[in-house]
Amino acid sequence: MFKKIFWIVILVNYFAINYCVFSGAAFDDVSFLFQERQAITFLSAFQLGLTALVALFIYILGRMIYKKDLGRLKLIRIWAISAAVFIFAVIDEYFMLHEGIDGDIATAFFGITKNPHLDGVVLSLYGVAAVFLFFRFKEEILRYKDALLLFLAGGIFFLVSIMFDIKSTEQFRIILEESAKLIAVAFFFLGHIWVLIEHLRKANQGLSR
Repeated sequence: MFKKIFWIVILVNYFAINYCVFSGAAFDDVSFLFQERQAITFLSAFQLGLTALVALFIYILGRMIYKKDLGRLKLIRIWAISAAVFIFAVIDEYFMLHEGIDGDIATAFFGITKNPHLDGVVLSLYGVAAVFLFFRFKEEILRYKDALLLFLAGGIFFLVSIMFDIKSTEQFRIILEESAKLIAVAFFFLGHIWVLIEHLRKANQGLSR
């Protein structure tokens, strides 16, 4: 089941990236559909929203499965936190929050008021927060080693997107940045899907006893 979901998600994102590149030529700008509030942004936000929903389902199922295990109940809070984080990510993606924060930082600390290109700095702080959460709840996350590989893949593509986001003004750089970010989101989504399937399997085993 997971393999089918994996390839569907990967192929949807792959074809979306290719379609947006070729369609952008019609606007005399191949990066047009990769810019803010265009097709790639909407697809990214949609997957972030689905990830938040899946994380919430994981948490609810975990509460049902481990209701008598107080220690595990504390650990599965990571999935509720994940749901909240990805909901914030949807808001950030659509309303361009980190771009606004980037401008505030540039103005307050560097006196730059025009095109500061510090988005990558703010996104890096998000990454630091993710690492902190991993070590805080690593006992729970490490139970799902296959999902962990997907999360790591997402993290790598997220770092790549940050590298391009530091000064993403050229068309080609914008395409690479947004494509890397979209793939990162896809891997985070798939990691959560894997954990949800594992929870559903355990819940089904409990009902069949």
